[in-house]
Amino acid sequence: MEPRLDACGVILAGGQSSRMGANKALLELQGEPLIQRLARRFTAWFQQVVIVTNTPEAYQFLGLPMVGDRIPGLGPLGGLEAGLSASRHEYAFFCAVDMPFVSQALIRQMLALAPGYEIVVPVTGGEFEPMHAVYSRGCLPVISQNLDARRLRLVSIFDAVRRRDLTEEEIRPFGDPARLFFNCNTPEDLEQARRWAAQGG
Repeated sequence: MEPRLDACGVILAGGQSSRMGANKALLELQGEPLIQRLARRFTAWFQQVVIVTNTPEAYQFLGLPMVGDRIPGLGPLGGLEAGLSASRHEYAFFCAVDMPFVSQALIRQMLALAPGYEIVVPVTGGEFEPMHAVYSRGCLPVISQNLDARRLRLVSIFDAVRRRDLTEEEIRPFGDPARLFFNCNTPEDLEQARRWAAQGG
């Protein structure tokens, strides 16, 4: 078994799942809540695991450390601040709770590329994947400034720090990007995830 990564694995448990009509984190894939699926993998992969949530009572059953946003209700950027503040490591890999097909090998490669950068982020179809990215604690000052100024888009910090974009050519050896970064946003998405999982996901 490979040694656990010298990094913090952060699960962004998310807020309202309006398109799904239920708490996405607790929806089941192969008989296991999405958040438990990620938590089980992250516990095996990372030296530290943290869940970012403002409803910790929902996830007590996981037995993992949980942190809440400094200013609740400001979206994923607030979760980024909370997770990095809790990290004991220079780098943290952040993942949205509804991304069930993350690749350990890809995460390992992203962390290997991280020295010298504050962010390592995949780019697919010309779009960033900021909810599947490596961030360093060096991002914290600009994150906090943007939160206080209510500049809330995750990508609002991207040009203010040293960033390494991961191209589709670099991603493909680890799998199909459409699957690696797949989000369960709707009931139809969840059905697609179940089909893929049944095929050996």
